[in-house]
Amino acid sequence: MDQDRTDYDFIIIGSGAGSVIASLVLKDAGKTALIIEKEATFGGSTALSGGVVWVPCNAPGREAGVRDRPDLARDYLDACAGPLTKGSSRARRDAFLDQAPAAIDYLRAKGMKLVHAEGYADYHEGEYPGGLPRGRAIVPAIFDMNDLGEAASMIGWSPAVPPVMTHEAGKLTLYGRTLASKKTLATVGLRMMQNRLRGKRLVGIGLSLQGRLLQIALRNDLPILLDTPVTDLLVEDGAVTGVTVMRNGRKTVLRARSGVLINAGGFARNAQMRAQHLRQPSDPRWTVSNAGDTGEMQQAAMALGADVENMDLCWWVPGTLLPDGSPNVSVFEHARPHAILVDQQGRRFTNEATSYVRQGLDFYARHQAEPAIPAWIIIDARHRKRYMFGQAMPGKTPETWFESGYMKRANTIGALAEQCGIPADALRAEIDRFNGFARNGRDEDFHRGEGAYARYLGDPTHRPNPSLGTIEQAPFYAVAYYPCDVGTCGGLVTDEHARVLRQDGTPIAGLYACGNSTACVCGPSYPGAGASISASLTFGFVAARHAARPNDC
Repeated sequence: MDQDRTDYDFIIIGSGAGSVIASLVLKDAGKTALIIEKEATFGGSTALSGGVVWVPCNAPGREAGVRDRPDLARDYLDACAGPLTKGSSRARRDAFLDQAPAAIDYLRAKGMKLVHAEGYADYHEGEYPGGLPRGRAIVPAIFDMNDLGEAASMIGWSPAVPPVMTHEAGKLTLYGRTLASKKTLATVGLRMMQNRLRGKRLVGIGLSLQGRLLQIALRNDLPILLDTPVTDLLVEDGAVTGVTVMRNGRKTVLRARSGVLINAGGFARNAQMRAQHLRQPSDPRWTVSNAGDTGEMQQAAMALGADVENMDLCWWVPGTLLPDGSPNVSVFEHARPHAILVDQQGRRFTNEATSYVRQGLDFYARHQAEPAIPAWIIIDARHRKRYMFGQAMPGKTPETWFESGYMKRANTIGALAEQCGIPADALRAEIDRFNGFARNGRDEDFHRGEGAYARYLGDPTHRPNPSLGTIEQAPFYAVAYYPCDVGTCGGLVTDEHARVLRQDGTPIAGLYACGNSTACVCGPSYPGAGASISASLTFGFVAARHAARPNDC
């Protein structure tokens, strides 16, 4: 790209999921667009994610035999998102339902390879109308970073990350307990051998999504600037007409004739904003979002009068804090048999096998009444023998976990309760009650294990319910659990064209937003895996189409 150029039709701040598609749309319209990323690597939090995209009525699902309909999708999204709000208006929901499948078709035509995430059910299937047991999630195919050539250095990559697609993780973490698990272990093992012995750099999850998007961007000569933080939005005659950036150690003004799109993430790494806006307690050390998720672009838009909503919400994924203090988010550990989550009084407070965002909400709801942050995961010997826990293989627990106090271990529930500071009688009573549910195969308190998503998270070899197993075989283990997150999900209020709105509902001319910079169209819910990425892709697509031809929208 021309490093000295300072004028474009459209400027996109951030390089997350919605950025490349927005830039492509502008180019197809005969306009110029520039992607600006403040970090030294491309991809934002999307590159660190599972790379899943939740899209109703999507073509890869249809090709795999998934039967979906627009009315089912609308019913399900409405049930999940709840009452209409400014950020989750009827117009925005309808725009998402209509444009999400169109955005996927557009990307596939550009070379994106996506497949149905078989087994990844909609999170609230069986609970809300319109949920699909086979789900609406799609994932990128495995990608070889070598295909990027020298540009591979633009994306952070570590050979320690296994080349796995997100929907394979359930089978993989069963570690050979089923035939499907054995096949998945062999498949992933073969990919790892190709990396080690044949010089390939195969990647999955978020790296494969962003890697292929970067490849598409480079093939289409889309200009991208890395290591270029935006310091301010340029406003002229009440309209946003560009940005001021720090480039090569000096401030530079970049102009945008058709507008600016904020796709810069949220504020998960900003301690002051977390303290001001999020539910408490909250700590930036609990997030696994990217280092640049610091909220300054949201603040810049708010300084122009932008309205915000749901600033107290995160994409919560409960997890533990490892002995070195780093967060380890968890999905499977607490949903597998022989495990429960309890508050500091020893009482269960959530369905351990539902949406992780719902679980985060449950953490804070319980904490208002009884101390629940941290909570505790309680497991028995069979869980530790059969299932992975974090990065620890079944039956192989690092001694440092016990030495540091990260994992507690005892031969009786009473002794374990004492180590955790939990009333022993209360914990025994709760486990006795839960064990009765597990033997009968029905959780009368939280309905764990009743939906397709819970069955996916569970162990299909366990009966009568793949998610419920008694906690009765010593030794018993406990680890403190926190409402960790993968980013914030409240932010700028936007309309159906992704235009940023003021508190009076009028748009700020020239300013668009998508992704975690905005109040999500899903409201305080997470309908299925990849709902955050799909909203970013969709409204990046929508914003660019409006900016390219505002009179046609």
